[in-house]
Amino acid sequence: MIKNLKLENFVIVDNMEISFQDGLQVLTGETGAGKSVIAGAINVVFGAKIVSGMLFHKEKNTRIEVTFDIDKDNKILADLLKENEVDVSEKELYFCKEIGIDLKAKCFLNGRRISNRLVKEFREQLIDFHRQKDQQKLLENDYQLEVLDYYGDLYQERNKVNQTYNELNDKLDELSKLEQKEKEQQDRIKLYQYQEEELKAVGLELGEDDKLQKELNILNHSEEIINLSNSLQQIIYEEENSVYDLLNDYYTKLDRFREDNDNIKASVSHLQDVLANLDDVVSTIRKVQDEISIDRSLMSEIQERLDLINNLKSKYKRNLKEILQYSEEIKLALKNYSSDKEEISKLKQEVDEIWHGLRKQATSLSRKRKQTAKNFELEIGENIKKLAMPDADIKIRFDSYDGNSNGLTDLKGYSSSGIDRIEIMFTANRGVRMQPLKEAASGGELSRFLLTVKKILSNRLERRTIILDEIDTGIGGKTSQLLGEFIYDIARIHQVLCITHLAQIASFADDHYGIEKQADEEFTTVKLKKLSSTEKRNEIARMLSGNQTDIALKYADEILNKEEITK
Repeated sequence: MIKNLKLENFVIVDNMEISFQDGLQVLTGETGAGKSVIAGAINVVFGAKIVSGMLFHKEKNTRIEVTFDIDKDNKILADLLKENEVDVSEKELYFCKEIGIDLKAKCFLNGRRISNRLVKEFREQLIDFHRQKDQQKLLENDYQLEVLDYYGDLYQERNKVNQTYNELNDKLDELSKLEQKEKEQQDRIKLYQYQEEELKAVGLELGEDDKLQKELNILNHSEEIINLSNSLQQIIYEEENSVYDLLNDYYTKLDRFREDNDNIKASVSHLQDVLANLDDVVSTIRKVQDEISIDRSLMSEIQERLDLINNLKSKYKRNLKEILQYSEEIKLALKNYSSDKEEISKLKQEVDEIWHGLRKQATSLSRKRKQTAKNFELEIGENIKKLAMPDADIKIRFDSYDGNSNGLTDLKGYSSSGIDRIEIMFTANRGVRMQPLKEAASGGELSRFLLTVKKILSNRLERRTIILDEIDTGIGGKTSQLLGEFIYDIARIHQVLCITHLAQIASFADDHYGIEKQADEEFTTVKLKKLSSTEKRNEIARMLSGNQTDIALKYADEILNKEEITK
């Protein structure tokens, strides 16, 4: 339960500190006095969006502090505290939200900074906000199902369905990835097998392309080479005054002087080498002539082989050496390939088992929901009649899947909450056919409907602070009195902070706080004060007539006396 709230530099509050008790805590004030600032501040601490305008002084940081008394009977809260190692030796929870001038915020719990995720987890156990716009949540089918599960104490089974559903989804995702991996592997293996056969059939050899290219070059120029070699032989040996004859003549003439001069001797020796080399040239060129032939057929074969090799280079985007390396790699891959089919089969069996478990859990939960719905309809009907809706009637319509989805391939008809979709059907008037709540209920009727739900669930929920922020719009007269009784009954179990403009509701307050604006030459601020019995009487008179006339005060006394009797 909220024990203390302190605001610094928030919206139109400069500095304010409020202490609250258990029971019904009512806040009232003139329209626009800033009543909803209190609820807004608590909402901000627990994760509401921070917007421009939240800082009273733009040059100063904002600080909101909320202190809770710990409910030792709230096991979920106790587990949450233990799980997150929160020190509760003082038997209090102290939340602090600091908002900088740049609107960036930090949240602290008992002096330790905590994440937004953890803030929201604590919010679920400590606070229940109920504002006009929150009533719209009741129109959502998913929320209606949540309410039914809370009412029937079915949340443990719902959580089991949720866990099994998520486990099945995870397994299906794992199976899908594994099957995709197996398909990709099979496709790759088929490709490797084809490539291995292709490369094996070609029978490539390292350096073959270069060797063939040289052979092709010789064949392409064979006629020219033969002609050049013939001409070369003629020049060296066969022509009159051939190179060989000329050099040999000079060799013979100079050789007579070999011993007379060292340079002549060296020159003669070189000429002798030249003549020997010319013999080698002619001998070698004759071998070339013997090897080379003008063979068009061979030329075509070599060109065809080169084209085949070059096409493979282009296809594999590798040179010949790299293709041969790749060939060895795919041989190794084929040798080491291991299929995932056995693992897929095992995973399918697991999926099938989880799927049958989910179907069993969801079907059982659905059956219990339908039994619970009958009691819920009766209890809602009985309570809502007490809020000046004597002819109101409700029916919960089920749209439940038959549970025969093929869990191996899809979860059609299933969700994390099971196989049920529900729609609350409602009519406020006798003889008018039922329609979905979102189509049939006015704002005032919806507010009363939701409050009825809150009252029914109050015995089933852990004790917490319920904040009712002007939920009484569109309500007046006798209904106000009945609504006040409802809220008072809820406050016997939970702490209720109720912001209201109805005197009949305010009269039920265990503690009544008045809020008003105060303006000076520079600023407008709000102040909150816990009212004495006399001040409460005067405030209720103001709420009834706008001022504190004798008639208004008399009517206020009448209401207060009536409420005391009701209590």
